[in-house]
Amino acid sequence: SSGINAEYLGFGTSTSGGEGRRAAAQAGQQEGSMTSEQEDQREKDSYLSTVEAQDLIEFGMIPEFVGRFPALVPFHSLTEEMLVRILTEPKNALVPQYQMLFGMDKVELNFTKDALMEISKMAISKKTGARGLRAILEKLLLEVMFEIPGSNVESVEVTKEAVMGMSSPTFYYAQDKDIVEEKPEEDLQRATA
Repeated sequence: SSGINAEYLGFGTSTSGGEGRRAAAQAGQQEGSMTSEQEDQREKDSYLSTVEAQDLIEFGMIPEFVGRFPALVPFHSLTEEMLVRILTEPKNALVPQYQMLFGMDKVELNFTKDALMEISKMAISKKTGARGLRAILEKLLLEVMFEIPGSNVESVEVTKEAVMGMSSPTFYYAQDKDIVEEKPEEDLQRATA
């Protein structure tokens, strides 16, 4: 029985290549081009969509455990567009959470569409999926969150270049308070004259 299992690398795929799982995974990470990653995801999705209970047993799960699954449902890999939607659309999405956090300091936080796409590309390339989005945003905005309190920053814009590490997020500063206060007084004087 163990000799049969030694011939398979999960779900009936033969290990005749001889390189091993670790070498194959490292080679896959070194390729790095998005098209090959997308093709790998599609190929993995197609394999997982045909998995049956017997495949899980051959993989090494005990039949008593596999028998408890009423239905096997494969998950599909997330695309860049799906990750952007995860960042922005749900009720407790990450981008609105950070916007609210910045709003406590009366600072507006904006992301460009390219920045959101780049964040999702990073999550895909790191193979962390949706769970890695928070870590990417935290690393990106950590220094900004410490610089804002007590400053006259009015808004922060995160661009693709900032996500890639080529620049820092763009700060927009409020005008001096004296100038801002003079304008309503002048308008009030004009209105009464």
